[in-house]
Amino acid sequence: MSRKINKEIRIDSNGSKVFNALITPGLLKEWWGASQAIVVPDENGVFALSWGENIDKPDYTIDAQISEFKPHIKLTLSDYHYLVENEYLPFKAKFKVKFRIECETNYCILRLEHSGFPGESNADSFYAECEKGWNESLKSLKNLMENNEVPVYK
Repeated sequence: MSRKINKEIRIDSNGSKVFNALITPGLLKEWWGASQAIVVPDENGVFALSWGENIDKPDYTIDAQISEFKPHIKLTLSDYHYLVENEYLPFKAKFKVKFRIECETNYCILRLEHSGFPGESNADSFYAECEKGWNESLKSLKNLMENNEVPVYK
């Protein structure tokens, strides 16, 4: 049995700018707080982030394949790997992160689904930290989108 995190946030911006913030390394670093980011923005592309001051031994690293890429609408990250200080997590997981953007005239709703968390007790604290992390990161994204000039992905 696996668990998932579902989040939804209203962002007073257009879908192009929100999508751009999901795939642009400089913007990812800003709203997600990453120290390094590499994105090949296309179907089967690469999505990798790391956090921490030491580039050779980051605190956290994620990498994934972009399995769905529809500009301004959706982005799905699959074949996800997560490392803590260059070590794999102490449990098996098949993470997938889906971002969905639905827009109205003056705002967008960004929906996030992070699935694949195992139901085992040794994953409980990691699940709770991810839940908290997504709350903080999505608030940061909202702030970036609503208070800064963000370029549009074409």
